[in-house]
Amino acid sequence: MFHIFPAIDLLEGRAVRLVKGKRETAETVGEPLALVERFTRAPLLHVVDLDGAFAGGPRQHALIGQIAQRHAVQAGGGVRTLDDIDRLLQAGVQRVVVGTAFVENPDLLDASLARFGAERLVVAVDVKDGRVAVAGWAGTAAHTPRAFAALLAERGARHVLCTAVHRDGTLEGPDTAVLDEVSVPGLSIIASGGIGSLDDVRAVRRFAGVVVGKALYAGRFTLDEALAVAEGG
Repeated sequence: MFHIFPAIDLLEGRAVRLVKGKRETAETVGEPLALVERFTRAPLLHVVDLDGAFAGGPRQHALIGQIAQRHAVQAGGGVRTLDDIDRLLQAGVQRVVVGTAFVENPDLLDASLARFGAERLVVAVDVKDGRVAVAGWAGTAAHTPRAFAALLAERGARHVLCTAVHRDGTLEGPDTAVLDEVSVPGLSIIASGGIGSLDDVRAVRRFAGVVVGKALYAGRFTLDEALAVAEGG
């Protein structure tokens, strides 16, 4: 089944949108808890602690916990340790999104899968200049997206969030070639980056789901319209 994940990106207590992950492009789009009420029809919200992503450690734990008490969420940003994952799960988060830590330390991925199970984890495979991005997208690792996806499948990961960094926040459409590159057997792929129209949503419907942020805030379409597309419209 294909799912729509409305994005709520947190920066200094505000909900914002960025372009290509650059902090200086931050545009406030609303108050986080009010947005939760706006997106109640979505099965799961995608919440990002941008302060944590930039700092390399969680910064918005309390606010994420408040959101998680109101709606089912998957959340990440700056998650680096088993304790970081555990704290988010204890706060009510359904699935924890981890990127940099798993890229740089596959043993942590193994330990996390053993402790929490594949259904509670989402591995962020952020793609920049043909490589897997790390550290809030400021740098890249040696892995190609395909090689890293193969490693994830081999080690037992299940859910992957794939973001084409060069499309994120641009409304220019998804990079389906990047998404296809990480789509290896055994992985459930959530698409992210560039969604600007309902046709863009249709273009990624072969995957498990899509994160939609700026298009909703810019009024390109409504959540109800996106959910209708998800159901085959």
